[in-house]
Amino acid sequence: MRKLIKAAGRLFGSASPDDEHARGLKANDRGDYKTALEAWLAAAREGHADAQYSLGRLYDQGKGVVRNIVDAVGWYRRAADQGHGEAQARLAEIYYYGCEQPKGVVPTDEALSVLFPNGLKIEQDYPTALRWARAAAEQGVAGAQALLGYMHASGFGIEPDYAEAERWYRTAAEKGNAAAQLGLGTLLAGGYGGTPDPEAAHEWFHKAAEQNNVMAWYYLGTQYASGLGVGQDHAEAVTWFRKAAEAGAAAAQRALGLLYTRGLGVPNDPHMAETWLRKAAIQGDAEAMVQLGHLNSRGAGFQPNLFDAAIWYRAAAELGHREAQKILAQMYFAGSGVPRDEVEAVRWLERAAGQGDPQAQLRIGALYAEGRGVARDYDRALDWFRRAAEQGNSDAVYNIGMLHSLGLGVPRDPAGALSWYQRAAEQGSVLAQFRLGAMLASGDGVPQDYPGAALWSRKAAEQGHVGAMVNIGRFSMQGLGVERDTAEALRWLSAAADQKEAAAMTALGELYGHWSDEKDIVRARSWLERAAALGEPRAKSLLERLPPPPPASGQGGGQHRAAAGEG
Repeated sequence: MRKLIKAAGRLFGSASPDDEHARGLKANDRGDYKTALEAWLAAAREGHADAQYSLGRLYDQGKGVVRNIVDAVGWYRRAADQGHGEAQARLAEIYYYGCEQPKGVVPTDEALSVLFPNGLKIEQDYPTALRWARAAAEQGVAGAQALLGYMHASGFGIEPDYAEAERWYRTAAEKGNAAAQLGLGTLLAGGYGGTPDPEAAHEWFHKAAEQNNVMAWYYLGTQYASGLGVGQDHAEAVTWFRKAAEAGAAAAQRALGLLYTRGLGVPNDPHMAETWLRKAAIQGDAEAMVQLGHLNSRGAGFQPNLFDAAIWYRAAAELGHREAQKILAQMYFAGSGVPRDEVEAVRWLERAAGQGDPQAQLRIGALYAEGRGVARDYDRALDWFRRAAEQGNSDAVYNIGMLHSLGLGVPRDPAGALSWYQRAAEQGSVLAQFRLGAMLASGDGVPQDYPGAALWSRKAAEQGHVGAMVNIGRFSMQGLGVERDTAEALRWLSAAADQKEAAAMTALGELYGHWSDEKDIVRARSWLERAAALGEPRAKSLLERLPPPPPASGQGGGQHRAAAGEG
């Protein structure tokens, strides 16, 4: 039938849609977009799908017409509805990423509304993008298959499905699609579908790199820099990073700058480091901005410049970089490179905390509890501590226990405090282990439990907590919760006393003067005097009750033994 229509067209002097499409292609090849537009428009109105797609490209690229993505989508959709795979693939891209209206255009401009009644902007629409991508992919369009793989891998608009992502990536990659080769390499390197396979990833990165895929150059650089899938070779990493960096890849510029700061594969050169990091930072790479902040604050090869460091940290912080926000907060607390301003410090710390940073949440909770930089607010402190605790921050869990123990922001609840201490202690918090041991020993609002107290005190002591050393020393000395063992008591109390802990010195005085089987009043007095000199009130009280030292004489040894026996 189509041949018949074509023949009839020739008979009556009118060109067929195929002829018009072919005429448009020739005009387009020689840069005559006006003629191409006329020819394709004639064919497109007759329902010619290739002409409709070609018209969409003209509006998409602004060739021979004012660029307008909405009109482009209109023509793409006509072709796509007829099963045109390339049109379906382009629609998938447009709806997946969305298209903003041209810069400088005022949406309320009346003239524009007349010229472009359908507008100049396409909103992101993941379901529509997925529908068109799948339609084109099933027709074998490699670009759509790569996009479909990316959608399944990224989880935007669809639940992540790495097996499906790998299937579509591999299908397109085997056809030579560089984006799919890069995506497949990324999946294999990260082990998203199972066990990481960096060697296979390297092969796919290389295939994409051979097609001048800039990010593939960057990923090859990261593999050589880290030794994943290949032998570590910093010189080779520099080669690939430089290639990508010179092509404008910000991540590669940052990586190359870091190699210059460390002298890996290149001479240590802070000036070259600063040059490449600055190139990346100018493109909006927040991590490069942070590294420039480090470079200026530490003065590696430069005179330290805290003012410039603060500028770079602020730039990264404004982009949402959590570490930069925390560093900037600390600079405001200390007045380093910026005026000292606790209110501003709290503002930046709260921004990091609001992004889910557990350390920032812990710190901002402590500031609300202390009333530093903000009005004291135990309820808000508790809220921030809970957020950090939910992420496994043991210090936050401990702080919640403290608030319950002291009745700050919540009614005083020793049993609740004990529960929080135990949770933090089991997570390894030395402070919680110490506090838990002390609470179980004292029986403050909870049943007294010396074996439990000794257990947790020992754990804290083994992590170097001086107060816990004193407690486990006393438990061993008096046989509380553990077998009485003066040698063990001496070990722990001496370790704490070596750290100038007055309570340990007092306990050593008690050990030598009372608890030891071989009492030594001279040593007891010596330890108590040292503790009393440090202001320890119990040591002063015990000194008053201690027997006087034996007189110095030839019989001193015997008198010493007698006095020790009498003690």
